[in-house]
Amino acid sequence: MSRMNPWLLAVAFLGLAVGATMLPLSSDIVPYAFLFDRTEAKNDQQKFLYTVVEDSGVSRDELQPLLPKLRPLEKQLPVALFIAKESGKPLAKVVELRKSERFWLDVMNKTGVKPAVLFEGVQGKFPEPYKAAWIEYRMKFRPEFTDEQIRELVLLQIAHRVSGQPMEEIVKGASKGKTPEMVLAKYKAPSADASAAPLKASQTAPSPKAKAKGKKGGVRAR
Repeated sequence: MSRMNPWLLAVAFLGLAVGATMLPLSSDIVPYAFLFDRTEAKNDQQKFLYTVVEDSGVSRDELQPLLPKLRPLEKQLPVALFIAKESGKPLAKVVELRKSERFWLDVMNKTGVKPAVLFEGVQGKFPEPYKAAWIEYRMKFRPEFTDEQIRELVLLQIAHRVSGQPMEEIVKGASKGKTPEMVLAKYKAPSADASAAPLKASQTAPSPKAKAKGKKGGVRAR
């Protein structure tokens, strides 16, 4: 068998190397830019997830390596961030428990998060997806909840905390199609400039007494 020309072999390897650089990166290592920059969000689901991350206070460096373990993000990420925030545990610990314990209720128990935090402001008259969970919570000493029930309650709590809307109003909106996810997707935190504007105006505008004093002084000056 004839040996391949070394130059041809080198060119072949070079072609493979260049081709590898042209391939798309694995989704495991591609950063989810929209989670950390709202302007990168292309749809309501991405805006919703951005708001959830912003509310959590978790840094990009802490969150980025854990994202492959939290898929699908819209299902797993809000609950993981909520439990980490309520328990004071590192997010990595919560993710590790989720993998080993399988159910969110078990993760809550392991991290010391009481079911009561899910039901703050929740009323028995609220319809599904909250009613069955509320009855379970009120009627049993050791209530059990599905992952989906916990997720729905978490989203309700986050939407209430972030938007400042009364919980009853959010629930009414959900019955008309405006879910907590949509509330969070539409929410925009007030900018620093906007929040500072009223203060700046109040500091620079002369008070009524100052105006009166100025007019009075002007009369005397004549």
